[in-house]
Amino acid sequence: MRKLYLFVVLVLILAGCTSAPVGDENQVLNIYSARHYDLDKAMIEAFELETGITVNIIEGRGDELLERMIREKNNPQADLFITVGAETLSMALEESLFQSLDLESFEDVLDSQFYGDKWVAVTKRARIMVYDNEKEKPSITTYFDLTNREFEQALLVRSATSSYNIALLASLIQTEGAAQALTWAEGVVANFARIPTGNDRDQARAVVSGLGEVAIMNTYYLILMENSSDPADREVASRIGVIFPEKTHMNLSYAAILNQAANAEHAQMFIDYLLVVEQQTLFMNGNGEFPVRDDITLNATIQSWGEFTVAPIDYETLGDVYAQAVIMFDQVEWE
Repeated sequence: MRKLYLFVVLVLILAGCTSAPVGDENQVLNIYSARHYDLDKAMIEAFELETGITVNIIEGRGDELLERMIREKNNPQADLFITVGAETLSMALEESLFQSLDLESFEDVLDSQFYGDKWVAVTKRARIMVYDNEKEKPSITTYFDLTNREFEQALLVRSATSSYNIALLASLIQTEGAAQALTWAEGVVANFARIPTGNDRDQARAVVSGLGEVAIMNTYYLILMENSSDPADREVASRIGVIFPEKTHMNLSYAAILNQAANAEHAQMFIDYLLVVEQQTLFMNGNGEFPVRDDITLNATIQSWGEFTVAPIDYETLGDVYAQAVIMFDQVEWE
């Protein structure tokens, strides 16, 4: 079912192409990407067909690709960097790895929090709490409510090595201060229902299985489970209730063009391609991610979750406290 869905998505993309491919066989775009999704691959194939530009991709973790770009900064081997998580952004800017973008045609539909002179978010994921909707909804309005004694042996979450958890704690350090962030981490550990294990989908499955009352996870996994070919995952998704805390943390996927990129014009074309309504809608419906444009009507599933406020994170400096968050997790023995 998943493969069929992606095929349909690709057909829909191609249906919007009104002209034959342009350019020649020497037109290329080299991308370092930390996004490893079938939907992204389908989008890239459609971009190649529409433009005649050959896209070469090297995949890896964001931190690995950052190290590679730093080594290659005087002779960049990639034109474009796309990653999940904004923790790499501060170091990349400090190392002057990126060049300015042309976002003039998108500024009216982008929140200034989600782009800068040299980078732009292409998707967002909210880090939220979930529960079994066949049981009473827990009383939670902020992340700090998770430290209340009523949730003793009730919390489910993945390990301290998860980049999503590190980014969340780093954002609390940035917005609430180190002392408050430490109190939060200590309180969550004290309320663990089990030793952290598995990925975000495993936390949702554990909630429905009754292993805990509340789980921390990213929203996009819920739509991936809803669209899954596995009926068990679809059943789990149907049982999940969503709680958006005040100042919800948003994880970003962002894109940036490397300094001295050989194919900077093609890289800008691809960024523009990812930011148009059609692709932003595909990210939402196919991958369960929030669009970064504010002029897109959210799908029925996302609308059903309700409205929420976004944490006032400075993504350009979030990475500055990333190491502090890692040390803090170790300090509170968050495994």
